[in-house]
Amino acid sequence: MAEKTRGERTVQLFAHLISNPDKSYSISNLMEVLQIPEGERRNVQRDMSFLVSMNNGAYIQTHGKGRSFAYQSAIKTADRLLFPNFENTMLHFVFLQRIANIYPATSELIFALLEKINKTLPASERKALQQVSDALNTKILFMGTPPNFEEDASDKLKTILRAIHDHRKILVEYATPEKVEKKVRIPLMIIIYQNEIYIGCESQSNPGKTYVLKFRRIKSVELTKETFQENPKVIETLRKRVMLGSAILGTQDPKAEDVEIIFDPSAKFYLDEKPFHRSMKVEELKNGQLRVTMKVEANELLYRWVLSYADSATVIKPISLRNRLYDFSGFLYSTYSHR
Repeated sequence: MAEKTRGERTVQLFAHLISNPDKSYSISNLMEVLQIPEGERRNVQRDMSFLVSMNNGAYIQTHGKGRSFAYQSAIKTADRLLFPNFENTMLHFVFLQRIANIYPATSELIFALLEKINKTLPASERKALQQVSDALNTKILFMGTPPNFEEDASDKLKTILRAIHDHRKILVEYATPEKVEKKVRIPLMIIIYQNEIYIGCESQSNPGKTYVLKFRRIKSVELTKETFQENPKVIETLRKRVMLGSAILGTQDPKAEDVEIIFDPSAKFYLDEKPFHRSMKVEELKNGQLRVTMKVEANELLYRWVLSYADSATVIKPISLRNRLYDFSGFLYSTYSHR
């Protein structure tokens, strides 16, 4: 079981580094971001030595010395593939296998890493992983869509990735609840969010503003001859919006707030199993209740997440979220009070 844990942890470390290629991390930084216990420090150090040794540092590089020693992605082009939710490592292990063929910039290193991790597993666990992979392979990337769609989707993603790499605009036929429209888009980034794929774009009519397209709604896509000038500030803004969850909702200026929620003890298993955000921390109080704190945007995603725990959660702050839940309770009362 220990070897399997090592493999999962290695994938976490690797994916975080290639998803943030412009940042460097010490061992302590990585442990804090991925919420790895202090007792695992030596294991993390061994994992990072392993990643650095892959293909003579072609994937993960190091710099500095002593306390300033740090690790960083050596694959600069990998910054267009984001994993804002990396809680379930085993699913993402399979997910990496699934996307390797459609993401040229990282396919070689993904396969190399997965092969090495597989070799560290005992035969029984390698077989179990293969069974999980077979069961989830057609479901994770496209949420259960049949294989014939997946083949078509792979071609679309390759076109979009090429456009991002070459800074070329794309002509996209996109379906909304109201209509299907065909227009030119400026693609900046591929976003994997809660097992859905989105294309992050910059607005042509409002330069500097960004939005996302849900990949499954793209009917067709083709490269145009028109190029665009990439703005690093726009890329960073989009990245911030993704990490706060506001990109999916369309909020242009996300503002993280201090969130505090008290949960009944019965919710602990589910909170540990699927945390809302990587900044989320769970503290057990003397009376047995759970104090959950995090710094996120108090948006629709958070609101609906709290509602899923409606019978066991009490929001302390922010007040805006408390007020919204209060208003909703009034709606429920007026709707269901007369039976």
